[in-house]
Amino acid sequence: MEEPPAAKLTCRELDVLRLLALGLSNRLIARKLDISEKTAKNHLSSIYLKIGATDRTQAALYARQIGLIGPGEATPSVPAFTPLPEDSAPHGGPTLTARERGVLRLLAVGLSNRLIARRLGISEKTVKNHLSSIYLKIGATHRTQAALYAQYVGLAS
Repeated sequence: MEEPPAAKLTCRELDVLRLLALGLSNRLIARKLDISEKTAKNHLSSIYLKIGATDRTQAALYARQIGLIGPGEATPSVPAFTPLPEDSAPHGGPTLTARERGVLRLLAVGLSNRLIARRLGISEKTVKNHLSSIYLKIGATHRTQAALYAQYVGLAS
């Protein structure tokens, strides 16, 4: 019986993965763990290989799935997420359009901007515009935070 991918990660790799999932950059991960940025990048490469991720977003979602971070745990630059109904904005929360929700769903499953554009039949520039709007509305600064938000509010499958 083969062990799960998380069992193959070292303690240091689990630390790096958790910090990545919290939204920290490679530089901040390195500072937090008192390692060089190159070492942090090497750990990330090893993590991606071991868990079958191709980018930070997939790795962050994996960290959430295995319980390295909890659903309400805040990222350093974004307050803890509050679940939102699909078409409402309680207490002044963000309202995403149907198209923005579609883009966010696809981002959350790890698709690149190019693949999102192909899937939705829109241009890559339009995807970027939707993502900018989404980031602004939900208070995210990058796609990993947006993907975690999507997972938390139930947009990711």
